[in-house]
Amino acid sequence: MKALFTLLVSLLLTACIGGANAPSKVAHYDLGAIQPAPNNRIVASLRSIDVFPVAWIDTPAMQYRLVYAANQRRQNYAESRWVAPPAELLGHALKKRMLSGEAAGACRLRVDLDEFIQVFDSPKTSRSLIEVQVQLLAPSGGDLLARRSFSLSRAATSADAGGGVAALAAAIEALSNELHDWLGGLDRPATAGSNIAQRCR
Repeated sequence: MKALFTLLVSLLLTACIGGANAPSKVAHYDLGAIQPAPNNRIVASLRSIDVFPVAWIDTPAMQYRLVYAANQRRQNYAESRWVAPPAELLGHALKKRMLSGEAAGACRLRVDLDEFIQVFDSPKTSRSLIEVQVQLLAPSGGDLLARRSFSLSRAATSADAGGGVAALAAAIEALSNELHDWLGGLDRPATAGSNIAQRCR
């Protein structure tokens, strides 16, 4: 009886150790190599960019929605994860694409991330969807200088996790360009009184 007990314990330990050393089937994704902003795309009025997510996307889970079958369900890929929560990935990408190595301005950009998901319109077609609320905040006191909402979608080349990652990366690149153009437009004559370049020194 004692020998049988010892054998069972040995087998259990072997199974646990083997399971711990077994290679993980989960694939971890980031947004790929983010290219630094060229000089003509740097937003000189900004000191920082901070991203704040809604609670349900504050997780490394890679989320998708089957619009054609279960429109009210958010689902997660079982074998695919982000290397960090979407807000962290988005913040890193925007800073790299919009800020220089040394912050020249004093204003802050607050980005509230409301959506970051892959949407399947049919079993074979999907797209990325990113939705944000953006606020430009004054250097001191946190006064709101300007705000705008953005919603961007890009078609995925494949209806799987890899296709979703590429489509979300493309949407983020487009978002950084739209943010740059919006902030630049705040100093145009049509928006007299904003004078963001002066207020963000």
